[in-house]
Amino acid sequence: MQTKTCTECKEDFILEQVDLDFYQKIDVSIPKICPICRAKIRLYFRNEKILYNTTCAKSGHSIVSVFSPNKKDIVYSYDAWFSDDWDALDYGMDYDENRPFFDQLKELFDKVPKPALLHTRSVDSEYLNLAADNKNAYMIFESSNNEDATNCYWIQKCKDVADVSYSDSCELCVNCDNCFNCYRVTDSKSAHNCSDCDFLVDCRGLTNCIGCVNLYQGEYYILNQKYSKEEYYKEKEKLQLDSYEGRNIFKQRFNEFLNSQPQKYAEIVNCINSSGNYLKNMKNCTYTFHGYDAEECRYAEHVLRNAKECVDVSTAGLNAEVIFNSLNSGLDTAHQICAFACWSSTYAFYSGYCFNSNNVFGCFGLRKKEYCILNKQYSKEDYTKIKNHIIEELKTIGKWGEWFPKEMSFFGYNESSAMDQFPLSKDEALAQNFTWEDTERGVYGKETKTWNGLDVFSDQTVLGEIFACTETGKNYRFTEQEINLYKKLHYPLPRLHPDIRLEMRLQKRGKNMLSKRLTQDGKEVLSPIPQSDPRPILSDEEYKKRFL
Repeated sequence: MQTKTCTECKEDFILEQVDLDFYQKIDVSIPKICPICRAKIRLYFRNEKILYNTTCAKSGHSIVSVFSPNKKDIVYSYDAWFSDDWDALDYGMDYDENRPFFDQLKELFDKVPKPALLHTRSVDSEYLNLAADNKNAYMIFESSNNEDATNCYWIQKCKDVADVSYSDSCELCVNCDNCFNCYRVTDSKSAHNCSDCDFLVDCRGLTNCIGCVNLYQGEYYILNQKYSKEEYYKEKEKLQLDSYEGRNIFKQRFNEFLNSQPQKYAEIVNCINSSGNYLKNMKNCTYTFHGYDAEECRYAEHVLRNAKECVDVSTAGLNAEVIFNSLNSGLDTAHQICAFACWSSTYAFYSGYCFNSNNVFGCFGLRKKEYCILNKQYSKEDYTKIKNHIIEELKTIGKWGEWFPKEMSFFGYNESSAMDQFPLSKDEALAQNFTWEDTERGVYGKETKTWNGLDVFSDQTVLGEIFACTETGKNYRFTEQEINLYKKLHYPLPRLHPDIRLEMRLQKRGKNMLSKRLTQDGKEVLSPIPQSDPRPILSDEEYKKRFL
């Protein structure tokens, strides 16, 4: 075990023996930056969901992109970027031993065209980013294998959903977070195997329940009180959850009830030797947030679906193995160090946006290539020789395995994923050598319809109308798919912009940070729950004793 002082935040951090063994196994330099700052800098390089209108540099057509129009980056539309009439090897550079490697890498990254939005194998879908294998999807991000999904973030294998985040295998659900195998569930968080329910938190196996917390295996409950079937439907009708006013009134009642209920120290389900939050079916995972069906991961967020030995990663899954200090590694991927959005690629180092490529070092935008350095093709022997030379250069300055320099990020701090987990003001961001994006986003003052008379909208036509968010005034529309879902569920039209709806769900999730807390039953635990949270916390043992 070693204690280090972070070169970013100046706080001490500990390197456990398991960390040192892993660094030795993959032969990288020992980090000089603490795990939190490593995540913060890494996330600064990813814009998942802030979109802009801009122009495709290839066709001249108007497109939607994660790159703001004032940036100097060359941006192609999705179709143009993935077409066969250009080749990223045409931008290849000879490696110059007399220039710092990162200077050469920045030069390459600056001149190779970038995709406006990044997704793959999606059908009849619009405005997707960092997504794969979706059908009939609209405005979904960081999501795979979904159908008929609208305004969603971080979902897998869901169907006919809207405003759902961090969820898996859900159908006919609205405004849900961290839900698994749910059907016809709305306004819920951390519900598993539930159906025909509204307003649940930390519940399992419920049917026909409203406003329940910490409830397992039940039917016909309201605010954790049991009703007969007949009484339940009478009470439900009185609540008028199909109206905006009725749902809002009950939401206030539910929040009061929720604050009176205890909570488990962390959302960890069926895990072995694991710490963090929002974990399910995990084994030997440390300081990990939002993960399921993964093992041997450390200092990670979003590891899922057979991720193994992924350390210091922000998204790794769908068969990702031995990944270090990387962003969005997935789709049968292995052995990556400091890579971002390199899908179905192995042995990728300091590279970005490379697909189905193997043995690439310092490359950008390659597809189905091998043995490339700075986008130049080499023989296996020459590739190995130059690669080893660069690694030794980086080891000499203690940078081998350290993330890219901040000045290489394509995004401003306030449009990057770092802002969600580590929010900063503009002055704070600039003081920490991040950049800031001042381009205005959104449309205002173009609304064509007010909310008057729309408390219950099931018989009214709203398709094509433009509404204004009641909180920000930002304009938005409803898709036909979305409207049909609300009608199926007798769910009132949301009056907040989709961005605000997501922001509210993210706020309820909390931050990816742990601290020592004392539970109500006297156990010391590592918990993400802040001291300001009024709800008492329970150890795993006490929680099971009370509720299972």
